[in-house]
Amino acid sequence: MIKKLVGSWVARGLGTGAVASIIDHVLGLTLAALGVPTRFAAMGGKTAGAIFSYFAHRRFTFRDHDQSVVSSGAKYVFFAIVIGLAHGQVTVWLRDGLGLPYLVAALAADLLVVTPSWLVALRFVIFPKASRAASSGPIDSGVRGNSGETDG
Repeated sequence: MIKKLVGSWVARGLGTGAVASIIDHVLGLTLAALGVPTRFAAMGGKTAGAIFSYFAHRRFTFRDHDQSVVSSGAKYVFFAIVIGLAHGQVTVWLRDGLGLPYLVAALAADLLVVTPSWLVALRFVIFPKASRAASSGPIDSGVRGNSGETDG
């Protein structure tokens, strides 16, 4: 049971997210320390973390998808922008509004905004299981037909 849980997409996703978060916060903290405004420090860190995150999730976390780079990349960019804007705003509220240190504000925004929304978007929209597409019925039959299979 523990081996199955540790090997699940959730565990791999959280691990990948942890590494992306380290990249994000090291860069964001560095930018903030250099005097870059909070919003841009947060967005810069989040962008660097997101680029790592996309390729790591594509390769390691969601191995059971069949999404092309163009398809998954377009969806990923959309969600990165939306979630990144929300993350930046929450970080600003926490740092500039409540006076929390940058790193505390950014980590809190990660827990409140990024972690839950990213996992849901990654699994069910950006990198859905390939078997879901194959079992969706007649809509897929034309697509499979292009790969050499017949529709029956």
